[in-house]
Amino acid sequence: GGFSTGHGFLREPQDISSYAALAAIAVQSNQNDQHGGQSIPAFDFYLAKGVAKTFRKLYINNLQKATELIAGKTTDIKDMVKRVEGLTKKKPTRDMDYEFLDALNAELKKELNISDETIKSMNTFTYKEARNETDKATYQAMEGFIHNLNTMHSRAGAQVPFSSINFGTD
Repeated sequence: GGFSTGHGFLREPQDISSYAALAAIAVQSNQNDQHGGQSIPAFDFYLAKGVAKTFRKLYINNLQKATELIAGKTTDIKDMVKRVEGLTKKKPTRDMDYEFLDALNAELKKELNISDETIKSMNTFTYKEARNETDKATYQAMEGFIHNLNTMHSRAGAQVPFSSINFGTD
């Protein structure tokens, strides 16, 4: 839901790169307030929501491309996905939920008047591209996070803060 820094309000991040940047800022801010090492237990668990948001955004973008390229049609895919999410109470995820996908496919077929074969091609393209792009975005975000940790200085400016990041728990 976002948070207040004391000097302003930051809205909730919508992408893994924003989650990673804010995590680095939090470590740096904490370092400036106290001595000693900083630690984030279950780092991947805490940032998983950012990966999920990134996947959803890229899934919608790639479904829009597939609709235009493969089906040769134009429609507002973002609104369609929101409708299906409202009906199924599910979202597009890396471990795709078939209830969501079946409902989305029904909407695509109804609105675009396209064949099951075309929908299957669109699904294959959309999922593969969204997954690959999410992996790349997450990798880039983590590279940025490490870079930020390795270049920040403590309050005294004498050394880089000691940071411990635990992952592999989610």
